[in-house]
Amino acid sequence: MQGQLENHFDPEEIEKLARDKKFVQRDSKLNGSTFLSLIIFNSNSLHDESLNDLTIALNKKHGVDISKQGLDDRFNVYAVQFLTAALENLLQQQLAEKVSFRNCVEFKRILIKDSVCFQVDESLAEHYPGSGGSGSKANVRIQFEYDLLDGKIVDLSLNAFNEQDAKNSVLTLDVVNDGDLIVRDLAYMHLESLQGIVERIGHFLCRLNTQAKVYQEQDGKIIPLDFSAIVQAMRQHNIRQTEETVFIGKNQELQVRLFIYLLPEAVYNERMRKANKAAKNKGRQVSKE
Repeated sequence: MQGQLENHFDPEEIEKLARDKKFVQRDSKLNGSTFLSLIIFNSNSLHDESLNDLTIALNKKHGVDISKQGLDDRFNVYAVQFLTAALENLLQQQLAEKVSFRNCVEFKRILIKDSVCFQVDESLAEHYPGSGGSGSKANVRIQFEYDLLDGKIVDLSLNAFNEQDAKNSVLTLDVVNDGDLIVRDLAYMHLESLQGIVERIGHFLCRLNTQAKVYQEQDGKIIPLDFSAIVQAMRQHNIRQTEETVFIGKNQELQVRLFIYLLPEAVYNERMRKANKAAKNKGRQVSKE
């Protein structure tokens, strides 16, 4: 990360960004470049660093003498805006080098989202309770959502650990607009969330939950989708991928387009090994389908 930032930013650009976001409003001991370096390059475990640790690092590595209170005051809304803008800039440049979405005219936005969890000091347990039991006393969950088309961060928020991705996907449905493509992992995409996206005339792309009930219309009747028959036909005719219009949900609530493709043998065997191991640990068996 340090090398990437150094390649994409020069000190003047960072200082301009810091002033644009009002992190730096007048000449001070702590400028934008030094603060960015402190947050990103100082340690691999920033969440374990105290204010005292950080002030010592500032003095030792950058010759900046600042009090703990003075540094604490700099962790404010402007610091968040500055760091968010720096991350946004870096992502824009990296994506521009690797892939172009300029010709993607089918969608107004392509929103990707994921979360990460980490432990914080147990004194914060009242606001950010942990997993309980023998787990950590306090945990937080960061939600990150990014628009691939215009290179803007849509969501970068700190949430309680117990606000699971499935719950977050429903709470944030108002973000979805007509013409959006929502790309998320399986944890976000339960039925209520998918229905909300469709109601807002959005589109979604995700894997099918292995526990999902899937049906298709045949001769005017709604019947369970026979995955075994589909896979057998695909292998027989050497078809690598196909698609079906299906209904998902216990009561066939949502009509979707389902893409089915055959995995390479090595990938299939590895996934089955992991699935069997996970099922064994829970005292279950993997379905033959």
